[in-house]
Amino acid sequence: MSKLTDEIKIIKWIVLLPIIGVILTSFILTNIFVSSRYEAHNNEIDKLKQTHTLELKNSIKEKIDNLTLLLNENYENEIQRSKHSIKDIVNLGYQHLSLMYKNHSHLPKEELFSFLDERMGKLRFFDNKDGYFFIYDRKSAKVISNAGTPSHVGNSIKNVKDTNGLNFYESFENVFKNNKKEGFISWHWTRPNSKTIEKKIGFLKLFEPLDIVIGSALYTEDIKKNISKNSIAFLSKLKYPDDSYIFIMDSKGTSILHKNKEIIGVPLSKLDEKIQKNVSSIVNKAIKNKTSFIEYQQSEKLFKGHVPSKKISYVKHVPILDWVIGTGLYNDNLNKEIKRKQELLDKNLQDDISTIVLASLLVTILIIAIILILSRRLKNIFQYYSKSLEDSNNKLHKLNEELEQKVKQQVNTLRQKDSLLNQQSKLAAMGEMLGNIAHQWRQPLSAISTLASGIRVKKEVGEISNEDLDKDLQAIVTSTKLLSNTIDDFRNYYSKDKHIKEFKIEDTLNNVLSLISANLDNKEIELIFSIDDVSINSYENELIQVLLNILNNAKDALLERETPRYIFITIKKQKENLLIEIYDNAGGIKKDIISRVFEPYFTTKFKSQGTGIGLYMTKNIIDSNLKGKIEVENKSFTYDNQKFKGALFRIKLPFKL
Repeated sequence: MSKLTDEIKIIKWIVLLPIIGVILTSFILTNIFVSSRYEAHNNEIDKLKQTHTLELKNSIKEKIDNLTLLLNENYENEIQRSKHSIKDIVNLGYQHLSLMYKNHSHLPKEELFSFLDERMGKLRFFDNKDGYFFIYDRKSAKVISNAGTPSHVGNSIKNVKDTNGLNFYESFENVFKNNKKEGFISWHWTRPNSKTIEKKIGFLKLFEPLDIVIGSALYTEDIKKNISKNSIAFLSKLKYPDDSYIFIMDSKGTSILHKNKEIIGVPLSKLDEKIQKNVSSIVNKAIKNKTSFIEYQQSEKLFKGHVPSKKISYVKHVPILDWVIGTGLYNDNLNKEIKRKQELLDKNLQDDISTIVLASLLVTILIIAIILILSRRLKNIFQYYSKSLEDSNNKLHKLNEELEQKVKQQVNTLRQKDSLLNQQSKLAAMGEMLGNIAHQWRQPLSAISTLASGIRVKKEVGEISNEDLDKDLQAIVTSTKLLSNTIDDFRNYYSKDKHIKEFKIEDTLNNVLSLISANLDNKEIELIFSIDDVSINSYENELIQVLLNILNNAKDALLERETPRYIFITIKKQKENLLIEIYDNAGGIKKDIISRVFEPYFTTKFKSQGTGIGLYMTKNIIDSNLKGKIEVENKSFTYDNQKFKGALFRIKLPFKL
């Protein structure tokens, strides 16, 4: 901002110095002309009065014109800067959106849109944190995300209009005509937590992979407030050699900037009646005529100890800020200045013309030298800015390349780690399942062996009847069916079918128990159930893996204590979720490690007994695939008149994905 101010000051002086040179030259030549026309001295005095009054008027007019030009330029610059700012923000949001799409493109469209709304809706920006992103689907015109008006999410904007009747969907889509992929647009909307309707400037960008649009906007009133604040700070520091001052008021007559600090911000109705009259005249003429010279009698109450006199002011209306800005001079001072110049003219009338010519020449040379020096300085400043900008761009480009490389490396590392964890989890689970199948097969195989041996003995002694043979063979067939069913359950568990489907939780639990019940019975572990009749829409195989991991964990913990050994399974409905609670009487988890049980590779077992990834993968499946939540805590309870303590795993799942 300071560099920009320096540039503006230099440009201003470059403009003003030639004008001042012309005025000085004109004044000197006028004196020469007066001295050569001594006989017309009185006529020239009258002309001097008119010329000086006009020059002073032009001087104050020039001050105000230059200041309003500066205000207009600052306004346009601030608008452009704000546009660049909102464009940069949308581009950052676009990059964030691209990254999320890349990592979650496997999700169904509706689920992906819900995920985008959750993530993008949390982002806020600008100083007052009222900036947000909005996203809509071009095909359906439905809003995907809008943190400013959350009620619009899921609704179509085809028939939504702003306060001026502008159709949002049609105007937004017009931005992308002729294969354009981004653009600016403006509309009017109510400011949050307010009934005030204000203009907004927005930037839209097309995200082609999903054919959706991301955008953001800011209120132009915020831009005006920022310009007003900076402009007042700048104008309040201006000092003029003639002790004149700049005054500013809004269209209602309230003073914004004035030499008398006591009237700043005071409503017009609370000021002196004479001041009210003068201010109303100034504001009305400025707004009506855009610019105006006004002559009025200054109020004696405006400045203490100041003798009231007539004043000439030049005022100008600045529509972009709704300001009236002006400055002026007092008639008493003007008359004194004219009289002083008249006396000076009389005194110098007989001065040597050659001296005047020499002075004029020296002034002209001095002005030219100053202009050349300033021009050279201006060139050096622009070169400095250009070089600094180029260096900054090169550094930024290098930093972007380094950051991109680091991000790629980190992503590859995380993908390799996840792949390794998944592989280890599958191997660990397969080992557990093979053990379970061995337990499930032990009883049927023992029965088949016993029946076959019995048939052979009866045949050798000749005491086998057809009825006994049929009965024993049927028992063997029944046992082989049990073996076949175990294989089917094992195959279903490792099925790659990852489709969402509706299933009953009780049936799913029975499938799990068919794989591990024999192992649990062999370890004298009793299962106690409390199950509601409930169905959900989700990934059944994923839930089976979760239940197997938790039940195997409970089994391993129970093997470290004497009987009785219990596992309690409770399944019931809540308002919007399915609640599954699994707990045991193994004594619980130590307080200093309970918060770490879901970390990868963390285990309380011996290295030969556990990998430390079962519960980590369980939490990963519930959070990422089943969109649920898992918690663990120690629970003290009483069962069968005995007090126990164990680890409680609480799972909450949505009824429908």
